[in-house]
Amino acid sequence: MTIRTKLLLFIPLLVLLVGSITLLLFRSTNVVQRSYDQMMERLLLYKQAAQTSNQLLQSLYSNRDDPTDVSAAQLLQLKIELNRLQAQLLGNGFSLSTASESIGYAQMLGTLLDQTQAALASTTPAEALALYEKAEDTAGFIYEQGSQLIDMELEADQPVFHRIQQENVQLLRLGAAVLIVETVLAALLALWISRSITRPIGMLVESAGRIARGELEAEPPQLARRDELGMMAEAFSGMLGGLREIARLEREQSEQQRLLGELELRSLQSQIRPHFLFNSLNALAKLALIEGAERTSDLIVSMSSLLRYNLQSLDRPVTLREELAHVDAYMTIQQARFRERITFERHIDERALNTMLPPLTLQPIVENAFVHGVEELERGAVISLSIEVIPDDQAVRITVADNGKGMAEQVRRRLLQATSDDIHNAAASSSPPPSNTKASQSAGLGMRNVFRRLELFFGERELIAIDSAPGQGTRLTITLPAVSKPH
Repeated sequence: MTIRTKLLLFIPLLVLLVGSITLLLFRSTNVVQRSYDQMMERLLLYKQAAQTSNQLLQSLYSNRDDPTDVSAAQLLQLKIELNRLQAQLLGNGFSLSTASESIGYAQMLGTLLDQTQAALASTTPAEALALYEKAEDTAGFIYEQGSQLIDMELEADQPVFHRIQQENVQLLRLGAAVLIVETVLAALLALWISRSITRPIGMLVESAGRIARGELEAEPPQLARRDELGMMAEAFSGMLGGLREIARLEREQSEQQRLLGELELRSLQSQIRPHFLFNSLNALAKLALIEGAERTSDLIVSMSSLLRYNLQSLDRPVTLREELAHVDAYMTIQQARFRERITFERHIDERALNTMLPPLTLQPIVENAFVHGVEELERGAVISLSIEVIPDDQAVRITVADNGKGMAEQVRRRLLQATSDDIHNAAASSSPPPSNTKASQSAGLGMRNVFRRLELFFGERELIAIDSAPGQGTRLTITLPAVSKPH
């Protein structure tokens, strides 16, 4: 029998037992309470009727001596109230011991109402006085009869009170017994669950803890069961065997992977060269031809900085501050070439500038945004570079955005496939690309080269995100660990 079947069998039975006993207790308590409520309601009606009769008589006397609208309204209200009490007495029923007296009491209330109405309708003072005296006698009878009925009800209901007390004691005992039974059954169920479920799970957790600490040779628990826990133990044993095999393969390949990673990093870094120098030198030549030599010296200084940065050792990591200076030099040349056609925006968080990363990372990305994003725009071209610190994630976010022509989804996915096989296959391809796609393929190779170097440098994947659509520009985001160390 599976654990699920056991739980679905025993728990509903326990709930059904407890619910049945609780329903029985509730119905018994309800019967006792209803009897008590009916008795107390009759006693209260007797008392209210006597009080209302006395108030009605006083109001009749006041209205006879000094009839006013207020006294007449009060008298009418009391008559309505007494009539309601009479109807309620007749409608609620009577106890067997006081049935005839209760009916007579209700009829006396009707007699008092008739006498009051007759006194109000009398035409002479003598007649009114005589009717008032009759009403006064009737009110006295009502008061005395009400007191007698209350005494009779209390005397007749003494056995009822005794029975109610006995039933309450029995209900308390039954409730205590039910509570004890529920507690025992719950304890037995908890003990059963503990022995049949939590104990094997605890054994599996202990074995998993040893494996997490690197003790792959630890033997898994053997559970001779045919339920879900037995299946879990078998799956755990199979997983442990797979982990042992993976660990063996990792030990064999660890040194080889380390050497291959180092060689691949050097190979990928060697592919990055300043392939924008031709365009930059062409811009310098045109500017010198048009302007003479004034601004050319500034451009030559920027160009020398670019050359010096590109010719440095690619094995040495650099800071974001150095990369940013390299990008500034590049954009100085491009803005001199295109003047007002292009705007370069910078939003830099100084706290992020000491982060380490591979050299020649930002400039190729900015160049790609320029060449393939905004170069064809006649005016209003904008390239923005944002560097910010993300405190919660302990990371640095670099964003390069442009308002250029964007790219298709297929091109975006191809750029993000930054694997060494893609780069090597693209570089070794012997068939020349069509003339209209050669530049885009070269740029894609350079961008994927940058992405791959970042992954090898930080030892992490999915550092790059690209958001782009045709005609809507491109936003490229790089998320780097805040503590950057070369791998």
